[in-house]
Amino acid sequence: MMDEFSQELNQLLVCTYRDIGKLEEGMLHSVSGMDVSISELHLLEAVGENRDRGMLVCELAQRMELTPPTVTVAINKLALKGYVTKTRSTLDKRSVIVNLTRMGKKVNAAHRYFHEQMVRNIEKLLSPAEREGMLRGMQQLNLFFQNALAELAQKDDAERAQSNPEAERM
Repeated sequence: MMDEFSQELNQLLVCTYRDIGKLEEGMLHSVSGMDVSISELHLLEAVGENRDRGMLVCELAQRMELTPPTVTVAINKLALKGYVTKTRSTLDKRSVIVNLTRMGKKVNAAHRYFHEQMVRNIEKLLSPAEREGMLRGMQQLNLFFQNALAELAQKDDAERAQSNPEAERM
């Protein structure tokens, strides 16, 4: 049984995660013609970080912590929708470089604006001391999640090694 603080914290985490997702979806639907999911939106954001250079599918997979085949499928869908272009690398013909199209840049800019407005509006609600406290709390929360994910990855690696001892020797 959770104490009162734990119950409230749990409720806040669940509601905040859900509400940010709903707000992002609402932003997407308010910008006309945007037929992308939240996960596709985050792929576009990652591609947009490299501006005109584009991003290799393998880099994108690593950045998003997804498998290359998963990213390839998602990029193919985004290309069909007109949000990205795919070109073969001149250095390695097996590699594909992904770039945002004009429409992809428009979606990415709208998403970036959404986040800027969200942060600005939250900032307005808080005193300087509350801002500092919130940042410290969010940093600790982020550290907790990073550590939990690292532990999970180690556990997964150990389980894979146990189930396939031959792979460990290679």
